[in-house]
Amino acid sequence: MTNKGKHSSQTPATFYRDLTIMILGIVAVGALVFFVLYLFADQPITGPTTTTTTIEATTTSASGSTVTSDQTTSTTPGSTSSTGVAVRPNSEVTVIVLNSIGIDGAAGRLTSELAADGYQTLTPDDYEPEQDPSRIWYRDGFAAEASVLVDTVEGALVEPLPDESIGEGADIVIVLGTGYTE
Repeated sequence: MTNKGKHSSQTPATFYRDLTIMILGIVAVGALVFFVLYLFADQPITGPTTTTTTIEATTTSASGSTVTSDQTTSTTPGSTSSTGVAVRPNSEVTVIVLNSIGIDGAAGRLTSELAADGYQTLTPDDYEPEQDPSRIWYRDGFAAEASVLVDTVEGALVEPLPDESIGEGADIVIVLGTGYTE
């Protein structure tokens, strides 16, 4: 007499039938999970609507004359880039502008513009060697935010920060290079 457990099959055919049903069940559940993930994987990320802000800036030059200009900026907090990565609001991004071309005050003026656009800014400085063209360097995780700044520095290359010691404390480092115009 063979001592069989209460769940053992009576015949080998019953065992193979049960095994086949179990495998088909696992495949069906896997296909269902894959299908559900596929449905949600292509959904776009949406953010709040775009807000437009007009800022009146007053600047006093070294000669003592006062210049007033209006700047209109459009920002979309939490918007997404073309790659689907969420872009941080300007107020959450720290930028430093470095001048590699020797145009007196250019880094300072661009820093003022960025501050008016809501960016956190660090004190502008000089940079050597001269860059050709301008560069927008970003720390890990800030590529989307750096891409937004391409319109600010026409013709600049957007690249990962080549040396972590450059622009300490900044998420994005803008180096003004040859061809930069104000």
